[in-house]
Amino acid sequence: MRTLVAGFGNVLRGDDGFGVEVIRRLRESELPLPDVELMEVGTAGIRLAQELLTPYDRLIIIDAMIRGGAPGTVYVSEVESVESPGEVDLHLAIPSRALAVAKALGALPSRVYIVGCEPAEVDELTTMLTPAVGAAVDAAISHVRRLLAGERSPDPLDDLKRRDEILQIMFWLHGEGFGPDVALADILRFTDDERAVRATLGQLIEDGYLETVADAAGSSRYRLTAPGVHEGRRRFLDEFEPYLARHAHGECGSANCDCRRGGECQERV
Repeated sequence: MRTLVAGFGNVLRGDDGFGVEVIRRLRESELPLPDVELMEVGTAGIRLAQELLTPYDRLIIIDAMIRGGAPGTVYVSEVESVESPGEVDLHLAIPSRALAVAKALGALPSRVYIVGCEPAEVDELTTMLTPAVGAAVDAAISHVRRLLAGERSPDPLDDLKRRDEILQIMFWLHGEGFGPDVALADILRFTDDERAVRATLGQLIEDGYLETVADAAGSSRYRLTAPGVHEGRRRFLDEFEPYLARHAHGECGSANCDCRRGGECQERV
C-alpha cells in the first residue's frame, strides 16, 4: 500500500507551520519507509494534487486545525467524502480544496486521513511553534505511525496486549512516584519496540486514556487521564493482584481496600 504523508502550513505564521514541522521530524526518524513518501506541501496545495497523480493508495494530511479545543489538542479523522471543486485556485492553501482537485483529476486515494492540531497562535510573524503545539508534534507523529501500522499489523491481538502493557507500566510508574508525567524513555525501559510503543501511545491518546504535556525543555511527556488511571489500575491488578496480596507495606492487592488509606484491611475483617 503506497502512502503519502503531507504536511500543510505556513512556517512563518507560528503554529500554522505545525504540519511542516511534523514532516521534518518524521524525516529525521526511520521514516520514510519504502512504500511511504513524505511531502512538505506548505501553502501551495496544488502540489499535493499533482503529486497524487503518481498515484497513492492512502493519504495522511498533517495540518493546524481549529475546532475549539485547547491549544495542542490533536485530532484524527478519516475523510468520508470530498466535495467537487469550484473555481481552481493555483495556491489551494486549504487541504479540502486540494482534495477536491485531486478528486476531479481522478487521483484521490481510497483512504484519506487528517491529523490536525489546535493552534494557539497563527497571526504573529514567527517561525516558532508555541509550547503547547510544539509538545503535540510527538503525539501527531505517534498517530501517523499508528495509521501506517494499522494496515501492516499481522495480529490485532498484539496491539491489544501492547495497550494493556503500556497502561500497566504507566500506572505502576505513577504509583511508585515516577509520574504522573512519563517520558517515552521511561516506557522503553520495559519494552524496546519504539515504533510500536509510539503507535500505541497515539492510539491511547485518541481513546482518551492518555494526554500529552510539555516538560521544561519542550519535550513531550505522557500522563494518564482519569479514565486512563481507572483502566491502568484495573489491568494492573488483573495481572498482578495474586502476587500483591499482603506484600506491599501490609496492604492487600485490592485497589479500593481501606488499608490503602490507613484503615483496616477488608480481607482480614
